[in-house]
This record gives sequence, structure tokens and C-alpha cells, in this order.
Amino acid sequence: MKRYRDKNGKLIKRLSEIEKLTAAEAATYYRVGGIYYSFVDFREYVYTATSDGLAEFRSFDGYTMFIPVAALGTFLPDVASAGMELVAVQA
Repeated sequence: MKRYRDKNGKLIKRLSEIEKLTAAEAATYYRVGGIYYSFVDFREYVYTATSDGLAEFRSFDGYTMFIPVAALGTFLPDVASAGMELVAVQA
């Protein structure tokens, strides 16, 4: 079961609150140089940099994904909506 959700899978807290509650955990989980699997497009991405409040992830086949650093916690495997997880392969 996902955190911050009711038994039907609906959020029980505001997204902005979840971002704050998961910020420290995300800072530990998502590390520059780590490799993460995206269930959105079934690719592996390397966390390459953080700049101007954005985390940059690059896939091995040339795709780039930017996520606001403040929102990284919402992509944690036990927090994200099903299919939106960004899971560590090699951190």
C-alpha cells in the first residue's frame, strides 16, 4: 500500500504537504550519479545534475527528464501513483 493514500488509493494529504514530508527521504534516495528506472516510459535514467531547483535525469538512449527537486519525494516507490514511480536500480 502506498503512503499518504486511503484504502482506495486516493491521496489523503495535499501534494504540497507530501512534498515537504518526503523531502529529506528523497534527498537521501535520489543521488546524482544514481540510476533509476522510470515506470512512466520503462527506461533507466541517470540522475545527472541539479540546477535551478530541477533534478535532471538522462536515459541511456537520449531522453531527458526534469523534475522539481521539491517534488522528488512524490516519485518515491511507496509514495508515487502507480506507474509514476522512479525506482533506484543503482544508487
